[in-house]
Amino acid sequence: MLHRTEPWTRACAIILVAFVCMNSAKIMITKVDYVSNADYLTMQVRVNNETEGSTVDVDGNLFLDVSQGVSVAIDLDSKMDGEYMTMIGTTKELCSAEDTGMDPVVPLLNDELQKFGNLSFNCPFQKGYYRVRRFRMSDDHMLVKMVPPGEYIVKMDLQHQQPNATDKNPVFKLSFYFEIS
Repeated sequence: MLHRTEPWTRACAIILVAFVCMNSAKIMITKVDYVSNADYLTMQVRVNNETEGSTVDVDGNLFLDVSQGVSVAIDLDSKMDGEYMTMIGTTKELCSAEDTGMDPVVPLLNDELQKFGNLSFNCPFQKGYYRVRRFRMSDDHMLVKMVPPGEYIVKMDLQHQQPNATDKNPVFKLSFYFEIS
């Protein structure tokens, strides 16, 4: 069953937005739309809108161990002529040894996340407590330098397929709106 919660969805959205889009200008979070599956996790997220931009604090609790069947789809949309258009889109099997493609988003995000706490996209995921404090991207990160000022949405869809199941369970979906000035 899906429930609207502030937890995991907002956390991941904020983390991804900060990762992909923070630059020497400032990034401000304007809106988050989300649904999450309370059978998997609970999280609390605090967005810190400060003079220099937004940072993120995350506290979460995962209720079960997950070692296979986790996939994430991430899109970065940019507003152009009043419409949002996808700039970057990726889908990744997080627990698969076979999915070793050239997608740099997940490994780069992991590198940054680990500087601020114990949350990552590395599989397996052990049940327990996860924490991130004051997450923000470095101004000199290569992906940060590539994103110009404007309005953006990061969309993330995380799903889990139980062993021997044919369907994937939604863990969360989110749309994270922000501006870079």
